[in-house]
Amino acid sequence: MDIDRRIQRNKSWNKLDNAAMFFPSTIEKTDTRVFRFYCELTEDVIPNVLQSAVEYTLETFPNFKMVMKKGMFWYYLEESDLIPNVTLEDKAVCSPIYDDNKKELLFNVTFFKNRINLEVYHVITDGTGALQFLKNIVSNYLVEAHKERFKDNIPIVDDATVTERNSDSFKKYYAKNKNFKQTPTRKAYNFKMEKRDAECVQIIEGIVSTKQVIDIAHRYNTTLTVYLTAIFIEAIAKEMTVQQMKKPIVIMVPVNLRNYFPSETARNFFGMIGVSYDFNKGDGTLENIISRVNKSFKHELTKERLVIRMNNFASLERNPFIKIVPRPIKNVVLRVSRHIKDLNETAVISNIGKVTMPDILDEYIDKFGVLISTLKLQLCICSYKDNLQIGFTSSFLSTDVQKNLFRTLSKNGVSVEIRTNDYYLSQKEVSKAYTNVKEKQSKK
Repeated sequence: MDIDRRIQRNKSWNKLDNAAMFFPSTIEKTDTRVFRFYCELTEDVIPNVLQSAVEYTLETFPNFKMVMKKGMFWYYLEESDLIPNVTLEDKAVCSPIYDDNKKELLFNVTFFKNRINLEVYHVITDGTGALQFLKNIVSNYLVEAHKERFKDNIPIVDDATVTERNSDSFKKYYAKNKNFKQTPTRKAYNFKMEKRDAECVQIIEGIVSTKQVIDIAHRYNTTLTVYLTAIFIEAIAKEMTVQQMKKPIVIMVPVNLRNYFPSETARNFFGMIGVSYDFNKGDGTLENIISRVNKSFKHELTKERLVIRMNNFASLERNPFIKIVPRPIKNVVLRVSRHIKDLNETAVISNIGKVTMPDILDEYIDKFGVLISTLKLQLCICSYKDNLQIGFTSSFLSTDVQKNLFRTLSKNGVSVEIRTNDYYLSQKEVSKAYTNVKEKQSKK
């Protein structure tokens, strides 16, 4: 039900936050700047109940009620009265959401059997904000679907206020009187692999036991995140030539700044750190990679270092010259800057971490997962109870790096359930068949 109901009043609007400013101008074929969070239930989804849950949840997440518009100098977000239409899943994962020629909300909610999918355009939120939104949708859905079960015990996912969720934390914590210098970087190893012709990213997803992987990490006296980052680097290194090893592998890691600066925002509030491994300074063994990665994390994950990164985001908006440059020219400059920046990055790993829900909901939920569009190779990690989702997305044809990482886990006794594009595409075909049947029924 695509309804555009207009209210005769001035609509609120938001400037794009410092991170979001980069996204509209840097959309590419397989990098739509869209990411997906999904929740798999222990029962099939009831469509009309999910529709109600989404509409109800949306009322407390104002940044999700926005549409993007073009200003003379910047894009901006404007409040909308559009109502999201929950549908059966029928598109490739992380398909484009923003369309220059249409006024549409910047997220989609779809379902297939027992799975609820939330896909979001990165302009309105980051992974933490999107997960916060999905968790509330799932909670509200389950309460509605099982009214008798929850009538006297309504679960609370979080207690953030509407104002807190809509706050711009980049603006709040910007230290305008400090001047920071960026550390010089070397050109990183970049994949020399054939690109996919398809518009969608390649997906290879592994579902494993959280406990088993944590146990392996503890054998190396490290954390799950450090261990998975290290075997990711090792998996890449196995496909490199001796000549290519003259350049370091640089893994970019998104960091949730809410863990370092008090914030309940559901908008973008993340930083990026670089974790590198230089073969000229290490012997390439997993133990040595883990040691180097661990040191990188400890060095970069401090409030002082993250302030530097945060202020680098803010410097673009506050640059007096950039401010007066018309938006179309900014788009070209930002697109070129993005490709130059990519030369210093090999791949990305993003650990959303442990997803928690109120205990009373656990019996209805099986797992959570996350996937993201990319120009290169990205690894996303998400856990719920003992289900650890390790999701690769890639713009390349080769699957050797993914194969190397999952083989490492298997050799250590971890059982891996693999899902690929076929897993999602088969559901797309079922969705088409379902739509055709519904159309025939309506004609009768």
